[in-house]
Amino acid sequence: MIASPPPPARLMTSDERRRWLISLWRYSVPGLISVAMVVLMLAPLPLPLPAMPNLALMAVLAWAMLQPGLMPLWLAFGVGLVADLLFGQPMGVNATLFAVATASLRLFDAMLLERSHVLDWLAVALLLLACSLATGPLMALAGQPVPVLPLLWQVLTSMIIWPLLLRLCVAVQRWLSRTAPRWSYG
Repeated sequence: MIASPPPPARLMTSDERRRWLISLWRYSVPGLISVAMVVLMLAPLPLPLPAMPNLALMAVLAWAMLQPGLMPLWLAFGVGLVADLLFGQPMGVNATLFAVATASLRLFDAMLLERSHVLDWLAVALLLLACSLATGPLMALAGQPVPVLPLLWQVLTSMIIWPLLLRLCVAVQRWLSRTAPRWSYG
């Protein structure tokens, strides 16, 4: 949880209301980090093969796993739309894939009784592979076919980078919860 719930507005002093309103920015952090990962994916890599991991989708999945309430399906769809705009892809390809992957991860979490890092990694790896395999037909449907091999390289690098990106998101979440205002009422 990023912040504890505040007391009802009528029980707050004006200073507490101001502090609560200022603290609302923390709820936009998952979306902003996901959009920042989209922008980071535009950075050139000095490699002879296309090996940029799908940082944007992984950030959306990490926040959907850590803070499901802060990464709703509509926000995942919006991050996907930003990715479509910046990557020059047909509108809706990434948006659809990001929203479906987020919904699938939530379904997977609901079916699971116990979670572990290995199981989470496997679930994310399967979702990344499914999204990459679905990108080809969706792009072909839009009239811009994509070869499968670069997408598989992207899945491989994404699976390698996943623990680092998840650790980054966990560190941001812990920092936000440490700096959140504490409410004493009752």
